[in-house]
Amino acid sequence: MKPVVLGFAGAIGSGKSNTSTAVAEALHWPRVSFGEYVRDEAMRRGLSGTRDVLQSIGASLIDFEIESFCRGVLSQVEWKPGGCLVIDGIRHIEVVHTIQRMVNPSKLLLVFLTKNEDSRKSWVYKRDTINEDQLRVIENHSTETQVQTVLAEIADLKVESDRPMNATVQEITNWVHQNMMH
Repeated sequence: MKPVVLGFAGAIGSGKSNTSTAVAEALHWPRVSFGEYVRDEAMRRGLSGTRDVLQSIGASLIDFEIESFCRGVLSQVEWKPGGCLVIDGIRHIEVVHTIQRMVNPSKLLLVFLTKNEDSRKSWVYKRDTINEDQLRVIENHSTETQVQTVLAEIADLKVESDRPMNATVQEITNWVHQNMMH
């Protein structure tokens, strides 16, 4: 079987964290998260964990320290190249390329989660206690702009996350097993 590193991308509120956690548990693979790493970095710097602060930190890590940023995310768990891993929250093509190099000989596969726009936005407004204008500003930030364009286009698998979690997890894990055989 070929080792796989499974990356998750999708718009804010598409279900990346919950789905990647459930898939990692189903596969019995370790899981790391770009979002958790950035939140930890904000705490290390003594900054708040507000979305604008996190986006600013994430953008600076992408612009100035992408290699160490990706290495730091990968080091959240005991993992070595050639092993299987789930990565939550990929937002940039540069990260995809960097991670591909770092995880070799494991194969990076990118899952892109989609969700009905109305239910996604409704969920984000409620979860983050923000309004439509605030979400528009957040989604126009450099940390989000490639998600719906470049990453959606290059994804190896697109999955709707509107249905029950067990159906979503089953689809992804079946697909992963098929890819590990080829």
